[in-house]
Amino acid sequence: MFREPESAIRAIERLESLGSMPLSDFVSTAFRGCPDPDGALTNFERWLRSSSSPETQLRFLAQSVRLARLLMLIFGASRHLSDALIQNPELAGLITDPDALRERPQRDNILSEGRTLLASSSSFTHSLDRLRFLKQRWQLPIVVNDLAGLWQAEEVWRAISEVADALIQLAVETVASQHGWSGSLPLMVIAYGKLGGGEVNYSSDVDLAYVHEDGLSDDDLRRLTRTCEAIGRALGDRMGRGSLYRVDLRLRPYGSSGPILRSMRAVEKYFDAYAEPWERQALLRTRPILGGPELVERWEAMRGSVCFPARLSDRSVEEMVAMRARIEETADQDDLKRGVGGIRDVEFLTQTLQMVHGGSRSALRVRGTLDALRALDEEGLLDPASVRTLADGYRFLRQLEHRCQLVGDLQTHQLPGHEAGRDHLARLMGLAGRADLEEQLSLHRRSVRSLYEAHVGAAEAPPSARRLVAERLGPLAPPALQWFDVQPEAEAYYASLAENEGSLGRVERVLAAAPMLVPRLKSSLAVTELLLSGEIEEDLDWASRVRDLPLDASPEQVATSLRNGWTVLGARWILDPGFPIAESLGKLYDETLSHIAKRLSVEFDIVALGSYACGDLSPASDLDVVLLVRETRLHAEAEAHAQQSLAFLAALKRYDAPVELDLRLRPEGGKGLLVRTYEGFRKYELEDMELWERFALGRTRLVHGSTESSGLLAKASYALPLTPERLDELVAMKRRIETERVLPTHRRRNVKLGHGGLSDIEWLVQLHQMRYPTATHAGSAVRTDERLRLLAHAHLINAVELEELLIAQRYLCHIRNRLCLLGHKGDLLPENPDKLERLARLEGLSDPNAFLAHHEHIVEVVRLLYVEGLQRLGARA
Repeated sequence: MFREPESAIRAIERLESLGSMPLSDFVSTAFRGCPDPDGALTNFERWLRSSSSPETQLRFLAQSVRLARLLMLIFGASRHLSDALIQNPELAGLITDPDALRERPQRDNILSEGRTLLASSSSFTHSLDRLRFLKQRWQLPIVVNDLAGLWQAEEVWRAISEVADALIQLAVETVASQHGWSGSLPLMVIAYGKLGGGEVNYSSDVDLAYVHEDGLSDDDLRRLTRTCEAIGRALGDRMGRGSLYRVDLRLRPYGSSGPILRSMRAVEKYFDAYAEPWERQALLRTRPILGGPELVERWEAMRGSVCFPARLSDRSVEEMVAMRARIEETADQDDLKRGVGGIRDVEFLTQTLQMVHGGSRSALRVRGTLDALRALDEEGLLDPASVRTLADGYRFLRQLEHRCQLVGDLQTHQLPGHEAGRDHLARLMGLAGRADLEEQLSLHRRSVRSLYEAHVGAAEAPPSARRLVAERLGPLAPPALQWFDVQPEAEAYYASLAENEGSLGRVERVLAAAPMLVPRLKSSLAVTELLLSGEIEEDLDWASRVRDLPLDASPEQVATSLRNGWTVLGARWILDPGFPIAESLGKLYDETLSHIAKRLSVEFDIVALGSYACGDLSPASDLDVVLLVRETRLHAEAEAHAQQSLAFLAALKRYDAPVELDLRLRPEGGKGLLVRTYEGFRKYELEDMELWERFALGRTRLVHGSTESSGLLAKASYALPLTPERLDELVAMKRRIETERVLPTHRRRNVKLGHGGLSDIEWLVQLHQMRYPTATHAGSAVRTDERLRLLAHAHLINAVELEELLIAQRYLCHIRNRLCLLGHKGDLLPENPDKLERLARLEGLSDPNAFLAHHEHIVEVVRLLYVEGLQRLGARA
């Protein structure tokens, strides 16, 4: 039953000790049919230990094995939901209580329960946390009924949609109260896509649009717009319990380029005069979630007239079919949603027939896909055999999509690329293994595709699309053509770009601002498709993809995941400079190093230093680390593992993985052993450690292993008082860095090591913390912004200086990222006027002189504050 029997035996022995009872019979029964017995056993033990009375829980489950098996389904299926149970052990009562398990989610019941919870909330943040708890509370029994086969697929989708409707309404009410609205809001919230059709996935985005009553004053409109922005944050921001729903507003009139809130009159005018055929098709599945009766009635009337005209023109149908063909060409064979014979084929065929015939047949004006298929059957527009084939294929594909998303709470439509992932997925589907899964999937896709082509067919891409794209891109056309000419079915990509302004705009921004990304985009069809579809702007959590790789994944697989993740993060930052790229890169590299450590079963700890530790990474940063091992007897083995780790990293780099490990800050630098024992490090610290080494250890963060190691390094940094003599020694070293590592002509242009650069801020902070370790709580924080605030709290800098340094630190990190992605090396501002003008444009400034003036002001402030800080510390000039 267990893949690792010895580990399982030890875990069972711990549980028997915990419950003071034998468990062999319980385990053999409770874990039977579990999709991942090893993972379930681990999560089960974690959950028991988090509960207030583990012995009582264990004895109850031993007597209620059927309920225990349901619990193991969760623990073996979803890490995300297992964590929710461990975070809230009491929620398991919903699974082990038969009455609670049978209860069907109803919007009104959830609203009532939610309002009761919110009534006792102590703050706005607490209210948002209560809503997230409410989602967990309702999602758990849904998943159990789904995995156990107690509910049909449609019942599961409807249940998830009921929960989503209620939570969105509660979030709107909570935000409206926070923003001072009394009575009813002059607002209607519209659900698009799967939520509109009542067919939400476990990890779906919610596609929304906001519409207001006509005739609002300018003040009310601005206030309501701010409220809608806050609603999006209330739903999408990640908190301790995660987010409620990722909100996507791109289906609103004018898409991302339009305001997020429009009057009903403006929406009606848009769909009457400007909407593209695909937008009219998207309107078909819209549904008002909340809003006044008049607004809802007008929306329904507009939907009826736009989606179901007396006659849908042939041109509209051709354009819709052509759009589907272009989307399909960008999908790979593992894409369950967009690929050939996938979910989109069923939805597109169904919606096309609805729009063609719905003008004269009101029964077709439904929103759900399976409801529409039944109506097409009843109206005689599809024969019963075809309806059954499409419905069966749709249920299978959607259920498979659900299972893919359930594993990691990710919005994915891709089958796992590795065999272990597909085996796990097959077990979740109740199938024998991946071969069975792939056979069933192939059968459904072939059947769906055959019916799609018989009823709809395919459209040819416009022959002039490539030239049209090149003309629109102007001087950016050559790299674009190199990028897309090598893609399979390149003409389909060009047709999609020519048709979709949003896709072309994203490509143009990447070409203009991040030419360093283009070679990797060119080699990755998957990332290119994410960019074109706009999904790259969503929270994709690429680090989890590396974490979920099997430990026997090939170096090429690991390198591809890392390379694609790096590319996605870079492009995401270009599209949204507010995106936390440094933090996300750190997580990506953390998971990569942890993967290597786990696959090699290393015994040493990995501790990050410098910018890697403090979250100031740029896409071109090296990873400074130190390796430590606790026990002396394991040192030789740890040293061998370190050599193997470096060899594996070298293999990743051969597959173009953007990773460079730097171990030169270890004791004795490049001459020393790769790994030090704890005792060896303590001895080196007492006898041989130089002052500059202590300075370098001021920023440490554990990546893998025991927290004792990072504490050991941090302690060494502050072990010696910073006397005037030691201060002068360090300041002299800083001057040497500025003169020896930075050319005189580069001192004003190097954003890291130059005058007023990131190094000045780093040294200002570290010197003050070494001088006043107690007052500044040295070692308690590693992020630069947090450490600056500690200095302010200790009254070592004032509030104005704090704000100036925070602004400068954000700006310099931003410019460093910009330079890297533009391909400028060495953290240097360009001297070439054309390159400088390009940089100025990207920063939204009128010309190079305006940019240089702004930059000069920032670095002058930083340099002045650094010098004044040294004077306060008593450093000699």
